[in-house]
This record gives sequence, C-alpha cells and structure tokens, in this order.
Amino acid sequence: MKVISKNLFMFAVVLGLTMRLSSAEAAHQPMEKDKEGLVKIEQSLVSADGKVKQPYSKAPKPGINTMQIWPVVSADVGGTLLFSDSPEMVEQDGILYTDTVQGKSRILYYHLNATKLNKKIAVVLENMSSDETDVSVSRGGMGTPSDDYLSVGKQTQTEYFKAPKLDRIHIFANGKRLLDSKMNQLIVEPGQLVYGVFDFETKVPIKVSVVMLPAEDDPVQFLNRARVLPADSHRLRGTFVGMDRIVKSEQTYDSSKDGAVYIPLADDKKDEYRTGIDATDGSIVKNYGNYGILYKIHIPTKGMGKTKYYLMPRGGVYAGAMTVGRAMNSSKDMLLTPVDRTFFGEKINVNELAELGTYNDFASTWFEFSPPGASNLPVNLVLMPAE
Repeated sequence: MKVISKNLFMFAVVLGLTMRLSSAEAAHQPMEKDKEGLVKIEQSLVSADGKVKQPYSKAPKPGINTMQIWPVVSADVGGTLLFSDSPEMVEQDGILYTDTVQGKSRILYYHLNATKLNKKIAVVLENMSSDETDVSVSRGGMGTPSDDYLSVGKQTQTEYFKAPKLDRIHIFANGKRLLDSKMNQLIVEPGQLVYGVFDFETKVPIKVSVVMLPAEDDPVQFLNRARVLPADSHRLRGTFVGMDRIVKSEQTYDSSKDGAVYIPLADDKKDEYRTGIDATDGSIVKNYGNYGILYKIHIPTKGMGKTKYYLMPRGGVYAGAMTVGRAMNSSKDMLLTPVDRTFFGEKINVNELAELGTYNDFASTWFEFSPPGASNLPVNLVLMPAE
C-alpha cells in the first residue's frame, strides 16, 4: 500500500521505510513557515454541525524530539468490519468484495476507476432471510469522486465524524437495496477515486457487495449478473471481527511531572495491524494500516493543570479528521487534521503537529481516530503540559 503518485496506490503505510509524497504532487499545497523555519500548524475544534468553535495557531516546539513513549493497552471490540480495497485500481466491471454479516457492522470501500469510461461504484445490501427487515445506518461518509485523492480522504472522514446518521433501509425478503441512494447518481470518471465508510446494524443476515459497473446501469440489477473480481497483489480486502479498538493507559498522566509523551498509532509495532479473512476465497489477510478500524483513545490524567494534545504524522502527507469528547459515548466535537489546508506532513525532518486542543487534567478526555484513506502512516498522539 504505497502512495507515491496518482498512478500508484493511494493508501499509504510505513513498512520499515518512510513514505513521502512526490514533491511535484505536494507543490499545489504550499506550506506557511514561521520565523524559526518551522511549519505553522493551526487546528480548530469544530462542532458536529461544522461550526468552528475555537481556533488555534501554534508552531511545533523544538523540545518535541525528546518526548518519551507512553505505555498503553488495547482491545478489539464491536462488530464486523468489511474492508474493500483490492483491486484498488479497478480495470473491469464486477464485484470488488462481498460477504454476509449480521449485527453491528462497518463497510469501508476505496477504489479507483482505472478504465477509460465513466463508471459507478456502489454498495448493495441483499436480505438473505425470508423475512423483510430494516438496516439501521448510524454513521457514514462518502467523498465526492475526484482525482484529488487527499481531498477525497479528508472529505469522507469529515462526513463520517459528523453528527450521527439516522437512516433506515427497508429490504423485502430476499430483496436488494443500495446502502445509500446517492450511489446510483454518482458518476466516477476515469482516474477518479471513490472512498466511503458506513456503520450499520442488521437483525438478519445481510450480504454486502461492493460493485463497479457501467455508468448507465442500475447497481441492484447489475449484481444479478456480476462476478467477483480477483484481488490485486496487495490483497487489501477482507472481513475483520472487532471493528473498534479501545486504547487506554493503565498509568495516569500528570502534566506537571511527565512532560511531553507520545502514543504510536497504526505502526504495526506498538499498535499491531488486524488480521482477517478474505471471504471470497477463504485466505488469511492483513489490514496494512488498520483502515476502517475506529480507535477510541483515553489517557487518564490527574492534577489541576491542563494538557495539550497533538496529532503528528510520521510517514508523510496526512489529511483526516478526529473527534474529542468527555466520555467514550458522549457527544463529540470534530477536529480537522489539519484545519487550515487539506493536508500536512510532507516536510522531511520537520515535526509537524495538528493541535487537538487543551483540556483540564481533572476531567476525562476521549478521542476517536481512524486511519484515513490516501494518507501516510503511522501517526503519533502527543501529550504535553499546557503553558
């Protein structure tokens, strides 16, 4: 999953090497520098309705290089993740991934139209039972198809982390419906990327199929004659049980004593990648990057001081969103990473930080994070005393 140019794979993961976006592609998003030559980073708390609540503008601290790793433990919980990213560059019509789920589930699909014709890429739900049923969609985001892959990645995460969706899809016995009706109107031009993430819940077995089809065809009808396409060499598709990862620290952080610390995310060392099954052939697969996994992160703090939180990309360019709340299941504010431009992290040997806010140590703070499509990994969550 290397992402170096628009003609290569647009997911990015560090596998022992540091990936960087080519300078030619990065040039369309110039970075602003402060007097010390450090990249100026701004970040805002954005409420679920998209309103900016409180802007921030800070430069990375020189002492950030001396921070220590903070120990955490994690547990994979929740329902089932369906991950569809292979073939990533789709050269023919067909089924890109399919499996049957029941209960709480999430689908992440990430595909590029590598043909010379306009296409549709859609998710079809098929009721596998003899009873009619409702599928409840609680959360979802789907970026507008584009050849600006970082923008698509950020738009999808922004939509996903907004206020919860309350969609209900009624499916007759043995019937089929689109996961989102807009999928039948979205035209994917050659070279454009489609990226979507949806959380849903079913009471009966539902077969989920991601398909690419001619622009003039209907996705539901097309599925009746479509065949499953083989995976590409990267094999980034599969079914993974436990779609959420709870990350906690058994040690309490004290901003007055512990200084700057960090927690690696999605590095496959301290934070291991998930293993699952490709339901189309039964093979064991690895989710390089933990794409589609929703992290719920809580580091307990103590004292009467305040702690600043940052997100630091370590693998190259990065464009995404997160949330912050006072409890794991409380109302949340959205955080854009970064807020002032589409992406950051392309500067070599410069510690760029997206500020996630400053919070009282006597209160509980929870973050939601999920590796965004088209961005490089890993990242660090940084904590440091507020001045």
